[in-house]
Amino acid sequence: MDGSELFAKCLEQATAIVKQVRTDQLVNATPDTDWNVRDLAHHMLYELSWVPAMVEGLTIDEVGDKYEDELFDEDGGDLIANWERAASKADQAVLMADLEEVAHVSYGDISIENYLYQIGGDLLIHAWDLAKGIGFPIQFDPAVAQEIYEHTLPQQANMKASGLFASPIDVPNTADLQTRLLGLFGRRADWQAS
Repeated sequence: MDGSELFAKCLEQATAIVKQVRTDQLVNATPDTDWNVRDLAHHMLYELSWVPAMVEGLTIDEVGDKYEDELFDEDGGDLIANWERAASKADQAVLMADLEEVAHVSYGDISIENYLYQIGGDLLIHAWDLAKGIGFPIQFDPAVAQEIYEHTLPQQANMKASGLFASPIDVPNTADLQTRLLGLFGRRADWQAS
């Protein structure tokens, strides 16, 4: 599975969860301790909105503050419509992307394929976070989870050094793939809102 296929599958799963968010759930806690459901959904939409620019080779300076405003209303009434619009733009851009070209991310230049693996993994893990926050069941596609797990495992030192990721959680080798993948991203599969 290449980066564009992986991204499409992760986006599909994230979209399915975003469509379940109700306005009365926006204040719910999530496994991301700094973010409630509204904050998390905003972060996810923000990251998704950047995808076309990244796969077109634009730099962060060239994009500027285009996405710095609120991306949906305070009450979340337009979250789903804005998500679907951003998802469609991202899908189209990824379909046209040359995976060997360069994406200019915050910490340097990487291949577009590598970027799509990273953003796909981010979308998938945050889809789980969002699902937990709204009390909706989520089961990862095993092939997608395996790809992200294998891609993420060697990146653990870089992820820790960045300070952007929760510390990994040790889980037994006998744990299922979804639990092991969540552990890599510092999530406990049995997380419950307190």
